Amino acid sequence: MERSRLGRTPKFRRRASTSTAMTAMMATVEDDGTQVERKTRRQTRRSVARGADTATFKEAFRNFCDRTLKVSPHASSTAVTFTEAVQAGVAQLADEFLKLKMATQAIGNRPKTACEANPEKNRYREVFCIDATRVVLKWPEGFPDYIHANWVNGVDKSKKFICTQGPNNKTVDDFWRMIWQEKCKSIVMLCNVMECGKPKCEQYWPLTAETPMTLASGLTVKFVSSDAIEKSVELTKIEISDSNGAQHSVEHFHWTDWPDRGVPNSTTLAIFRMLRKVNRMTPCVVHCSAGIGRTGTVVGIDMIYRRLERGEKDVSLLKVVTELREMRHGAVQMDAQYLYMHRILLVVAENLKIITPAETEKFTQDYDNFLKSRGFL
Repeated sequence: MERSRLGRTPKFRRRASTSTAMTAMMATVEDDGTQVERKTRRQTRRSVARGADTATFKEAFRNFCDRTLKVSPHASSTAVTFTEAVQAGVAQLADEFLKLKMATQAIGNRPKTACEANPEKNRYREVFCIDATRVVLKWPEGFPDYIHANWVNGVDKSKKFICTQGPNNKTVDDFWRMIWQEKCKSIVMLCNVMECGKPKCEQYWPLTAETPMTLASGLTVKFVSSDAIEKSVELTKIEISDSNGAQHSVEHFHWTDWPDRGVPNSTTLAIFRMLRKVNRMTPCVVHCSAGIGRTGTVVGIDMIYRRLERGEKDVSLLKVVTELREMRHGAVQMDAQYLYMHRILLVVAENLKIITPAETEKFTQDYDNFLKSRGFL
């Protein structure tokens, strides 16, 4: 193994993230066999300058955990106190989500003229693409401007994510036109082409170097390489070019085992490692089949984590998902997905030593029982 200039064997050779707390995780091996990087002192100083300091971040994260576990921020954090206090945590969050769905239902009544004018380009009739945040296709001239896709702002209000449906047989060209026009650097795919014997997404990217795709818009999409970066995540590097020879590269992250209208059956931190990568490659396109359930879950996790990084002490998933639905109608589709968002953030908090497994034990048991009752475990 290569040795450093000081004669020590380096633990990691991957580029470190500039994220404040994501890369502050201690080097631990998850059950998927990969590791989370430890920051150097230089990276720590640089990250603190860009976000909240570590103490402020941990306080904000602790407040989030306490609200999730139904414990006052000033309450004792002994296992006995938590066992008594979290009896209704999972049930209350599930009920909170149902109320959230009702409160945001009217968003579907907002103008969606382009969506209604292009029914053949919509995968599901009940999933709307509202006009206010839709991605308008302008390239090349003379082509239709509609795609079922919406902008979702990052924590700094920049256009960070595009949430969209899985392309159908009439929208593959539109999808790549959007990638080309917006110079998207990454794609996160959270569904499979076929699920339970039903088509959920068109095979819109080439699988081999020998099968490039040539589109009516003049774009050519070529396979460059593919690699399994996690047990459930495949990374494909793709090159796009136009008729003039201009080129653009994009990385395609395919999560292969997330069930439709469900949640992953494990709580590994693979989702955070993937988000850490795509946060360096924005704008990022995220899609599942409808572009709201699994898509909203991943984008919502990133949204709240970035706010915790900034030290926002009153942030909650109720607020974040409500805001997300203002931009992408119907984002986060099920109570199980809403609960999964809380559960995975508690896992991160445990990993960062903000809370202990004893504090979350009752919540974890209730969460697992909830998933079993829905057939997800």
